[in-house]
Amino acid sequence: MIRGIRSYSLLALALAALLAAGCDIPIGPPKDRMFKAAKNGYTRNVRKLLDSGIDPNITDQAGWTPLMWASAKDNTDILQILLARGAQIDARNKKGETALHMAARWSRLDTVRFLVANGARTEALDRLGWPPLMWAAMQGRTEIVRALTEGGANLEFRDSNGNNALMMAANRGRMETIKVMLELGANPFKANKDGQTAADIAQASGYGEVSALLRGEQPQKPAGRRGRKR
Repeated sequence: MIRGIRSYSLLALALAALLAAGCDIPIGPPKDRMFKAAKNGYTRNVRKLLDSGIDPNITDQAGWTPLMWASAKDNTDILQILLARGAQIDARNKKGETALHMAARWSRLDTVRFLVANGARTEALDRLGWPPLMWAAMQGRTEIVRALTEGGANLEFRDSNGNNALMMAANRGRMETIKVMLELGANPFKANKDGQTAADIAQASGYGEVSALLRGEQPQKPAGRRGRKR
């Protein structure tokens, strides 16, 4: 029994070493292996599969391409290989999301910078009609918001309800993200179709301090205690 356990452990270690080295593991059809390689950063596997004729723009059941999976996992080495082999940087999945949407939502800063530098459209809209910046602001991905804006994203983009990214951040009380957006030039006084500003939205959502910041109000200091008269 002990010998069997030891043999199994050695086999598991050997398999793990092969995976870490990016060696080709002949498990499953080539299409499935491409997605696994893109997710896990196996550059050697990706090159071999592409050399064998696999289309870099294949999609899974959700419409995700290998580029999208590599973006979600922050595998920039894989992204570079795929783009060099003809991967479409702005391809969309069944929800209308691009690789930049995935990177922004999953807070993959290196990937966001890489995609923007390689021509990804910052204004690409998903099925909800939102660009990546809206998701990043709503989720409080402060450095992603900065990277997207510096890469050309429109801070004043409005969705079908007239809401912009600042309003999305205000609705979730994303104080640090809002501070950065204001520094980058976001206008806090614009209103949506319901006549609400970002400050109004923050107040309605229970974020009084955020609302005060957006109105430009100084936080009130607590009154000091007066000493007792003797």
